[in-house]
Amino acid sequence: MTSLTMLAPVNGNVDVMNEQACDFTCFDPKVLSFIETLSNTLLKDNEAKTYPELVALGFWLRQSNLKKIQGLAPEGIVKPLGWVLHFTPANVDTMFIYSWVCALLMGNNNVIRVATKSTELRECLLNILNQLFAQPEFVQLGERNLFVHYHKQSDYSAKLSLKADARVIWGGDESVNGIRQLPSQPRCRDISFADRYSACVINGAQLTNENLPKLAQLLWQDTHPHGQLACSSPRLIYWLGDTALQRKLFQQVNHLAAQNGQMINALNDHLVTSQLLKTTGKAAEPIIQEAVAVIPVTCFDDTWLDWHLGGGYFLLLPINSLEDITSASSAKLQTLSYWGLEQQALVKFAQQPSIQGIDRVVPIGRALDFSPVWDGYQLLTMLSRGVEVK
Repeated sequence: MTSLTMLAPVNGNVDVMNEQACDFTCFDPKVLSFIETLSNTLLKDNEAKTYPELVALGFWLRQSNLKKIQGLAPEGIVKPLGWVLHFTPANVDTMFIYSWVCALLMGNNNVIRVATKSTELRECLLNILNQLFAQPEFVQLGERNLFVHYHKQSDYSAKLSLKADARVIWGGDESVNGIRQLPSQPRCRDISFADRYSACVINGAQLTNENLPKLAQLLWQDTHPHGQLACSSPRLIYWLGDTALQRKLFQQVNHLAAQNGQMINALNDHLVTSQLLKTTGKAAEPIIQEAVAVIPVTCFDDTWLDWHLGGGYFLLLPINSLEDITSASSAKLQTLSYWGLEQQALVKFAQQPSIQGIDRVVPIGRALDFSPVWDGYQLLTMLSRGVEVK
């Protein structure tokens, strides 16, 4: 068996953790104190502040947001499941913190298998966790929350799966299915976050020269973090109605991308993907293909997303009504962000039983806002157990 590396706390021990009971209650004051300290550190640490993803995480962990999250918790007698094994995604550096926090808030012990790829952002985050776990008031938490790494070909996933009361699995379809096939306890709960994609819908009739810069900023805000590889970042744009300011909008998004230094590598990737799309006979010439690329298409095939390399690459599909999205999407569609549409119309649309996907409908600019309701899962409920007393 290949070695297991302890990332945080550096003196942690999986065998010792296995012997630790769940000593924390749901929304335990000690846990809330730790999360508040983590939030403050992320928002004040000089290195952390250089990463927008860590700043966003710090804001998400603030007390005001935790109170909102607590309002989503199940009612009645609720207890931890036990200990939860997390398999983290390779494409989004901070995603494992969000699901871990949900499990932590419900009082669980946790082992988090951090993906192979090491980045400066990830190392900054792990350094902060190590600093906090070393503080006397948080040592007990550190003993029960281990961030580890091991080669995915080792047998640690199988060994740990046999101990876990729940597995939170982030990854591609193949990776998720591979982990789910590993033997586990009969009552182990698997929460799988497999391959998904996201889209946005823009009502061109509501676009003006005055509000165009704001929309461009919000769209880029949903696109830029994680290189557009997050499952909730829009890759497909449904365009409804007037197209008079369409090109101007995408030129503004391109300007924002260029300001972020996104040019040569993105352009090369976009050219490759565009050439593949042209072979389908369903794609027109790009509206723009510089720091970002916008490619009009006559239909949508989710297999095209296998060619998507991120970096600000959008497919653009015109629609006549919201109902057209039903036939121009698949069950893999996770988040639909919107601009220029009334919420009431979106609620009515989302309720249609014929829609296979769409687990989230949010305004453009909030596509990356994590919620304990994710991919259709009520995470706080899934990561706890209820006790009925009559």
